[in-house]
Amino acid sequence: MDDPRRRPIKTLSLFSGAGGLDIGFHMAGYDIVACVEIDPHYARTLEANKGPDKVYGPSAQVFAIDVRRFDAHQFTGAGIECIIGGPPCQTFSAAGRRSGGVLGTSDARGRLFLAYCHILDIIKPQMFVFENVYGLPGANDGGPWREIVQAFQAHGYKLRADVLDAADYGVPQHRERLVMVGYREGEFEFPLPTHGPDSASKRPLVSAGEALADITDPREPAHDDLGGLYGHLLPQVPPGLNYAFFTREMGYPAPIFAWRSKFHDFLYKVDPKNPCRTIKAKPGKFTGPFHWKNRHFNVEELKRLQSFPDAYKIEGSYGKVVEQIGNSVPPLMAKVIAVAAREQLIDRVASLTYPLRDALHIPTFRQRQRERTNHFKSVAKHVVAERFGHAKVTKRRKRSATVWHASYEGFFGKTIHVEPPGTTLPGRHFRGEESFSGDDIELSFVRVNGGRNKRRRIKFEIGGLREGLTDIKTLVADCSLADFGDVFFAWDAIQDVLIRHSKFLTLIDIYGHYANRGDTVKIRTDIIGGPATTLVKALRFIGDSANCGVAMSRVRVTETLGIADADLSELITDLRAMRFDIRSRQTHPTMAGGVVLCTYPFPLLSGKAHLERRLKAESFEPSNVQYAERSLFD
Repeated sequence: MDDPRRRPIKTLSLFSGAGGLDIGFHMAGYDIVACVEIDPHYARTLEANKGPDKVYGPSAQVFAIDVRRFDAHQFTGAGIECIIGGPPCQTFSAAGRRSGGVLGTSDARGRLFLAYCHILDIIKPQMFVFENVYGLPGANDGGPWREIVQAFQAHGYKLRADVLDAADYGVPQHRERLVMVGYREGEFEFPLPTHGPDSASKRPLVSAGEALADITDPREPAHDDLGGLYGHLLPQVPPGLNYAFFTREMGYPAPIFAWRSKFHDFLYKVDPKNPCRTIKAKPGKFTGPFHWKNRHFNVEELKRLQSFPDAYKIEGSYGKVVEQIGNSVPPLMAKVIAVAAREQLIDRVASLTYPLRDALHIPTFRQRQRERTNHFKSVAKHVVAERFGHAKVTKRRKRSATVWHASYEGFFGKTIHVEPPGTTLPGRHFRGEESFSGDDIELSFVRVNGGRNKRRRIKFEIGGLREGLTDIKTLVADCSLADFGDVFFAWDAIQDVLIRHSKFLTLIDIYGHYANRGDTVKIRTDIIGGPATTLVKALRFIGDSANCGVAMSRVRVTETLGIADADLSELITDLRAMRFDIRSRQTHPTMAGGVVLCTYPFPLLSGKAHLERRLKAESFEPSNVQYAERSLFD
């Protein structure tokens, strides 16, 4: 009698992406008869992998449409026994939480599970597999997850769900995903990992170096040409570590970053002896994983790290291919789930390919994650000792004073004059004076030109610097500013001073990323004298680090500032024109309604920092910008 595990199981794929889940199910003997994928780039990838002996057979259909427009009735009676797919995860993801709270099921994308349920109702397959981000069950206090579970149960399915790490299933990459299996009859249990200490075989995890061994040139030299502001640091990062290597907490003698000032993928270099961390869909220039030879991975290598077959085609530019790989389910993990589901729910067999977990099974991948962190801390300690020995950073002289003049044309057209100019400089002319006493820095920053009748004194105080810098405790900037726009330039001067007295490269490196920082650096803004206008109160409010980095209700903000909700939207526009990154549903449609988020208590000082509707540098001058004609102090 033929093994029932060889029988093709007709399967419908929803939210197919680049086909990672489909590949795994194809490996397990499922026949993907149709795919539904809204993104045309991804749909072209699916089409490119159709044909005899490919993931999608010659007759497989690819529907490049919104799943809500997909007519499932055309497949009733077609013998489909399984539906697979995971709706978009942005509304539940960690990235979504960082940008101001997840929308969850209040966003249209977060309600695509209802389209999934609708299709289940029409086709009535024996089982389905739903995958998503590992943080879904905990998003918004679990409300969206309970709603999703109840919806699937109401459509007649029993459910089993858990978070799995792809590395435990033979993938050379740590990637945690939520997997839910729904079924009408029988019982389902997740299989034990195939690799690692939780597996029955105790086979070691597949390392990145092992996965790439046959496509790696052992003669390839180490690179040092990543470029950009931080590129020179990558060669100094030991394999397996990231930017945190350059922090005080890791023992680095002259810190370049504050602890938790970046996300863990920043300057992350893969250790070839271990699986790599999660591949990102849209990495920045300095976002890892980076190859241990100090470069970006190429497409062939990324496919291996995600366990895609070498022959599988992914269409598009390098960036679009990386996006498709990074958004995919690792096929090898999908294969194990597919085999386990088939053998338990559809073509039941007495002898299972993969042993199942028992009721007492507790995954250890989170514990092992903590162990890896401790391991790499010891690696950092060893490397620092090897490079620097017991040398101490030389303290700077106890007292010093520096005077300079600066002129600005637009936001970023800055010219510094170390000698006093003989006349008023063009654009916005400032005089700066910095006094350093060993523990503290005092900065005087005065607008030389511009109206004098409505000047206001603004004081910025930055404390907690010693936690990250070498010999500074606080910085106090006492500023005399002429108009609404001068705050940006005062902060630019503060950044310059802090960088001169440290190895740090930007103010954000010192302060920490708004959603990931350790909160050691505290900032307070005070505007001294004059009427307490709405803008004055707003600058005091968002200039306090205690009010930044967390989503606040609009009600709280409007009550604190004493304004109507309609006025808040106009205020946000004005503050964003100053390059304060203050967000709402109007500026960031993926944010939950009714909340406001100010990321930092200072403006975004880099011209590369993204702001929707950001002003061009030349548009800042009073003749072109309405807000600059109004005084901050009216």
